[in-house]
Amino acid sequence: MKTLTAESPQVIQAFDSGLTALVYRLRAGGRDWTLKRQRPESLVRNVDGQTSFLNEVQRRADFTALKADPEQAPRFTHIVETRYASLLDGVILSPWIEGERLQRFDARVYDQLFGAIVDLELAGFFEWDFCPGNILDDGERLTLFDFGYMYRFEPRQQYNNNGLATPLFHGIERFETRHFFGHLVRNPERLDERGLLSLFREEKTAALTHYEHKRARLEALGAEAHVLRWQEDINARWRRALGGDDALGRLYLVEGFRSQVLDLLDDVHGRSCTPTTLTRAQWVLGVLREHFTLLGEERGLFFGDEALSQPELLRKYAQLQEKAREYQLPG
Repeated sequence: MKTLTAESPQVIQAFDSGLTALVYRLRAGGRDWTLKRQRPESLVRNVDGQTSFLNEVQRRADFTALKADPEQAPRFTHIVETRYASLLDGVILSPWIEGERLQRFDARVYDQLFGAIVDLELAGFFEWDFCPGNILDDGERLTLFDFGYMYRFEPRQQYNNNGLATPLFHGIERFETRHFFGHLVRNPERLDERGLLSLFREEKTAALTHYEHKRARLEALGAEAHVLRWQEDINARWRRALGGDDALGRLYLVEGFRSQVLDLLDDVHGRSCTPTTLTRAQWVLGVLREHFTLLGEERGLFFGDEALSQPELLRKYAQLQEKAREYQLPG
């Protein structure tokens, strides 16, 4: 398997858009398979990117063991099956999944995805990269199949695998940052402001339902008081915002700003920017110009930005926008 290339006779499709691995669709033994081959050099220029294939092989081993446990298996039905994984060979083999990258958002999608996120977190897995290419949808079922940026943590004591250092990050935030708000800023359906807010309301309503369930399960698991307070603070903020259009609009701006900033910083840090990164940077600059006061009132500035003036922030993010232009991936 490690010698296969896009020209090999068993390969019927090749996908080279992955930043850390190439993906081939194979036909062998009367069925189709997905083969992930580690790139000789990751296109993500940071430590996480350089070690992501190792991390994925470890997670595949974890999930194979959990799926073999009849009591645990039902919580991991949205995780791809793994037939072979080897860091030495640089390959991961799975059954081929019919479906497309997630492009639609509705009650079915939210229920499956948020349920899977909560199950993963409560089992001690924190996934950082719910980007469009890592979630497949066949119209009925979602499947998660890329775990290069998934790490272990203790959910009863920690917020994520950074321990208590970064309470900003949680599973549904990761979906919103890496996927949902990118979709909203691209706005392929050309929705007006009311339409975007309606889509956000539907997403946030589903998110709250699953996080209320998560809060109850954390308590039942004996989570420590600071973890329960942290989860309740998230839930309470969403609950208040869903009480009226004005409050929801403010949350939309604050969480949109959060997600666009985080994804911009991530892309620039990894030197893995795309045209969407530039769109995000432009959106951030627009919010800073028009809603700087609101961001301060809603505690929407973070990572030191809360100490900067509006002109300082505009200069900072204009510089990041230039970096995003410089670090555009080829093609």
